[in-house]
Amino acid sequence: MLHRYFVIALALLAVLVGVQLPNFITQYEQRLDAQYTEAMVYYKEYQRIADTYLNGDMQALIEMHEQSDNPVFKDEAVPIRELVRRVELYRFEQQQLNQGYLQKIWFVAWQANPELRDNTWRMYSFNVPLTRQAVFTGVIAALLVVLLFDGCVGGCKFAYRRWRRRHSTAPQH
Repeated sequence: MLHRYFVIALALLAVLVGVQLPNFITQYEQRLDAQYTEAMVYYKEYQRIADTYLNGDMQALIEMHEQSDNPVFKDEAVPIRELVRRVELYRFEQQQLNQGYLQKIWFVAWQANPELRDNTWRMYSFNVPLTRQAVFTGVIAALLVVLLFDGCVGGCKFAYRRWRRRHSTAPQH
């Protein structure tokens, strides 16, 4: 009887954790969008310069800064290169997050920008959204946890019975 209550509590915990996954992904997407929007404010200005003088070639703008005799312009190449890298990274991540739900989960779990994912987790706001994805994820999480738990318990019981049977029928010395 106590075992069943524990399984029910475990299933409820899995549901509560499971419904957080879509919420975490949403908060990650919002953080990514904010970072991208901020980076684009500065990127657009450099792109405008590249458009005016270098046929839109940002790499040529960076190289021009790197090859400059002026140390101020030379040093400016590093933050411009980093800005271009970040904008490209954010665009790539937004493309990955425009896929299906399971691909989003996989991407955020294994391929997302670790710094952005860690910041999202650090600033994460727990709530229980009742969206279709949240309910689906919660139910699937509960089923997986209960099946895994019952499978482990059943496997342990089976192994114990076999061990006990083997030792109880073994000749006594």
